[in-house]
Formats: sequence, structure tokens, C-alpha cells
Amino acid sequence: MYRRAIIFDMDGLMVDTEPLAREAWAAIVRQHGQTLSDAVYRQMIGRRTVESAQLLLDQYDLPYTAVDLAARKNELFAIRRAQGVPPMPGLEDLMTAVTRFGVPWAVATSSPRSHALAILAQLGLQDACGAIAAGDEVARGKPAPDIYLLAAQRLGVHPAHCLALEDSSPGCRAAVAAGMKTVAVPNGDTDGADFSFVQAVFASLGEVADELAGLLSD
Repeated sequence: MYRRAIIFDMDGLMVDTEPLAREAWAAIVRQHGQTLSDAVYRQMIGRRTVESAQLLLDQYDLPYTAVDLAARKNELFAIRRAQGVPPMPGLEDLMTAVTRFGVPWAVATSSPRSHALAILAQLGLQDACGAIAAGDEVARGKPAPDIYLLAAQRLGVHPAHCLALEDSSPGCRAAVAAGMKTVAVPNGDTDGADFSFVQAVFASLGEVADELAGLLSD
């Protein structure tokens, strides 16, 4: 079956935002005399901001509601994002390959839509992106399939004809639940996660670019 579209996760997959996100959360926790642990942060990766905020509130004594905590994190994160976010290794090669194959693509991100727009603009990909589905546009975040289903709908492509690229286990589970062929490209924060249920795991986007023909055709 020919894959007629590609759906990209964004944070940790297209751009190296995880260190910025982690520092934003850690700064808030530090302000209240506590330390964000590796174990807690790994649970937050791939999830919507408000759900990550609730995970934090479940573990730490912080004087916020989940909504207020998410808003505070977004404020701190936006300040750092404005200074520029580096693309993940191989992104340029992969985008060149995607263009060569003429396959439309979308972004399915747990982050707010405003964040996705800012990142795409920084990358110069805002005009090439066919659609965006964001965490603040769906009822349920990853690992539920809602974000991926919305991205496919906005592209006008059936989910079964989409190739999903993800870096996190919750994101991969969301794409699989949406009925998409799913490929994991773990980063330093997610390389220890369980990806046994996806079709393939690659070390970089450059490797995905090298194998794109096969990924789109089978």
C-alpha cells in the first residue's frame, strides 16, 4: 500500500526542544525548593502541556492548578524558543527527500498550535506544511489517537495511508491507535522507551530519509 502522506510529531522529532521544555518545568519546580527528577520528566514527554502539568502536581507540592502551571511553563518556554531552536539531525535531508517524492505532510503535536506555528516559521517550513493538529485542538492528548486523526483529516488522507514519525512512546501509541504505519526516531530522552510495537526504529531522521522509498511503498 502506497503511503500518501507523512505525519510528523514536532518536539524531539523535528526540533530539539526537549532541553528547553525540561528547563522550563525544572525552573518552576526549583522556585519552590524542589528538583525535577529524570524519571518524572520522562513520563511527561510526548504529552500535552496541561497533562504534563498534572503529572508534575501529582509528584510535587506546587501552588498551581494544572491550567495555571501549564500557562507558566508556556511563558518560560516561549522566552527560550524565541532565541531559536535547533533542528534535529537529518531533518533537512528528510525534508529534501519528502519534497522529492512529492508527498504532503502535516504536524501532529501535543504542544499548542501557537508553538507549532512558531517552530515551523523558525524552520522556514510554514508554507510546505500541509496541516497542523495540536494538543489544544483535541479532546484527548497522546497516547489517544485524536491528534493524529485530526492531522489526517485536515490533509484529506485516510489514516491507513499515512506514515507517522515519532520520538516518544505515547506518540507512537497514538499513531498506531489511529491506524497509521508508525516509525520511531528516539532521542536522548526517549531512547530507553518501549518501541516494540512500531514497524521500525531509526537512529536519526537521516536514516529515515535514506529508507523513505521503502517506508512509503510497503
